[in-house]
This record gives sequence, C-alpha cells and structure tokens, in this order.
Amino acid sequence: MPSQELDNIRNNPDVGTQHSDYVFCDKSSTNFKRILKEYQFELTVEKNEAQLLWLRKSFKSHFKKLLPHQLINHFPNQSIMINKGRLGNNLRQFEAWLRVERPQSISLNEFYPETFCLYKEEDRERFFSQLPDIDSEDNLWIYKPGNSSSGRGIEVFWRTDALRHRYASPEKRPKGDYEIVQRYIQNPLLLNGRKSEIRVYWLIASLDPLLVFLFDEGTVRLTTLPFQLGDYDNQLIHITNVYQQKRHPNYDPNAVLKWSFTDLDRYLYDNGHVDDTNYTATTLMPQIAERLTYIARASHGALQIGYPRVGECFGLYGADIILDSDLNVFVTEIQKGPGLSYDDAIKRRVIPPMMSEAIAIMLEIRRRRLQGLPLQQLNSRKRFQWMIKDTESPTEPTQQLAQ
Repeated sequence: MPSQELDNIRNNPDVGTQHSDYVFCDKSSTNFKRILKEYQFELTVEKNEAQLLWLRKSFKSHFKKLLPHQLINHFPNQSIMINKGRLGNNLRQFEAWLRVERPQSISLNEFYPETFCLYKEEDRERFFSQLPDIDSEDNLWIYKPGNSSSGRGIEVFWRTDALRHRYASPEKRPKGDYEIVQRYIQNPLLLNGRKSEIRVYWLIASLDPLLVFLFDEGTVRLTTLPFQLGDYDNQLIHITNVYQQKRHPNYDPNAVLKWSFTDLDRYLYDNGHVDDTNYTATTLMPQIAERLTYIARASHGALQIGYPRVGECFGLYGADIILDSDLNVFVTEIQKGPGLSYDDAIKRRVIPPMMSEAIAIMLEIRRRRLQGLPLQQLNSRKRFQWMIKDTESPTEPTQQLAQ
C-alpha cells in the first residue's frame, strides 16, 4: 500500500476502523467458513466492512474495488507460479539471472525436474531435438496441461508419436494453455511399495517487504497400487492425486491414501532410510523451505505486476514435493487454494490450524501496517515458520519474467 494511502487511513479514524477484523468469504468457500467459525473469527456478509476478503471465484473483478483497509487472498499475476508452463519458464529465466548475480545459491536442476514449455516454439524444438532416434522406455516423461488441477490431463509417456503429431502444425496445437513436459522421476521414494508425494502449505503475506512463511506440517499422499515402471496409463500406480485415484474404476475404497508426517517419520526410521526419528522437522522441511524460497524470489517481481493501487494482496499456496529413493527433494507444482477440504483425519490435523493461523497473521500484518509498526515480529505466528523476512524490497528482475 502506498505511504500516502496509509497516512490517510491513520489520520482518519472513520476509515477501516469501525469494525475489528471482519472477514468476508464467498458462498463457495464452505470449508473456510467452517474454520472461521470454529476459531471464532468475526464474519460479515458486507464486503465493504470486511478487512479480509477470501474469494474462490470471480475474484479478478475485485482488485479495482478494494478499499484502502482491505486484504484479498489473490495476486493479480499469481499465474506466474500456479500455471505450470509460466512457472517453468519463469524459473528458468530466474536461474539464468541467478547464475550471474548469485552463483553460490542452490541450482534449479537440484530441485526442479527437467522441464520443457511446449507452448514456446524454441522449447518444443529443444525437446524434440534431444529425444533419442528410437523411442526408449528409459526416456520417460510426464505431460501436464498448464492450467489444469486435480491431476486432470496428466499423461506419463515414452512413445512420442502422438505428441509429435499434436504439435506438427499450428492448427493442431492446444490453444490458450501453457502445457509442459517434465522428466519423470523414475526412482520415487516408495512407502510400503507405493509411490508417494508430499503436500505442504505456504503463505506469501507481503510483497513490500517480501514476507513468506511455511507451515510446519503437511500431508503425504500415496497411490493405491504398488509402483512399477510400466502400465503408464494406470493412475492407481503413477498419479498420487487423490481425486484421480478415487475416480478410477478399480479404486479400492479401503486403500489408505494419506499419511501424516508422523507416519512418514516412523516409516523412514523403521526402514533404515534415516537415523533421525524427527526427520521431517529437522531435515525435510528446511530443504523444502530453501526450494520454495527460490520460487518466491523468482516470482517476486512478476507478482507485483498489476498489483492493485488500493488495498493489499496475499496468497496461501500449496506445493507438491516428490522425494526420490535417495531422499532428494523435488518441487513439481504450486497450487492456489490447495485442497482445503478436511474430511479425512490426516487433513483435519493440518488444514484448520494452518488456515486459522494464516488468517490471524494477515490480520495482524494489516493492523501493524495501519499503525506504522514493523512487520517482522508477529504475535500470531506460531506454527508458520519464516522463509523470507525482508525489511525492504530486494532488487530482482521483474518485467522480463512476466511472460
């Protein structure tokens, strides 16, 4: 928020201070509303009197309607992270800048699977040119539409004829998507023989200064059937997304598809993968934080594009993490409004406290901004761990990373 607007609010007791911390959420945010009530936040049905707007749908029109005292749970240009193609392109451009400016930092290829953006002609040419002359099952890839969620449209493949045909001429290419192909991790960490994936939750609370947090617990998702390199069309083997698992005709409703971090720690220790019974807290989460810090830094400049002139934005995101058999940590996707249902016991342990603390943090940041107080010491922060605690905006590339 520009300093002049802050001064106007501070000097006018009738602006944004009639009510304390009212939250408005749209009708589709039923889980969020349940959490607000459970944790005794004050709700309002009047958008204008709310300090925080939580919207799942039709949020774009609200960026120009924000009042000076209001927060909204989206950034106008957040697709720079949540669109798979834009994320891949942005990370690669940031990596090129980083290797010159900060060569000692973590490298992109250490945590992000090799990715080609098929919507970009030069990337398509690079992808097809590096393929072997004869298709080989050792050369395994995963195709992902840029904007889809819940595992929709994902394909694991090694035969490339269909993909070559799809991009053979301009009229055959998908329109309006940012599709990618990503190197398939062929040696994922197996839990009881099944492929696994970790979902964590993180909060970009401010862009100026950049303030980013990681919640201390997530969930572990498993496939239904034992992993094998083969039968690549079988979602029960290769796709950990629960939605995709449950819609498969051979899905077993008795299958256990979710583990807690406690379950993961116990399994890794009991099976000799680690010698630390608290591995997720002491080792895994700091590694994940390092990788998400890289993504936040890479996205920081682009997230400022289109930022509203009045009011403030924030974003609560998910991140999908795959560990390989050597416990190397790979980030594969970022999601907005990530799977906030909590009907199962594992998510009930994570989602309500995570959501309620995120909202408490944002409301405290809002109050501190209006009072001219520093944002780096927050009483509401309990389980969200600091990832980035800047005191001023860093100098990083912006416009060139927006496409």
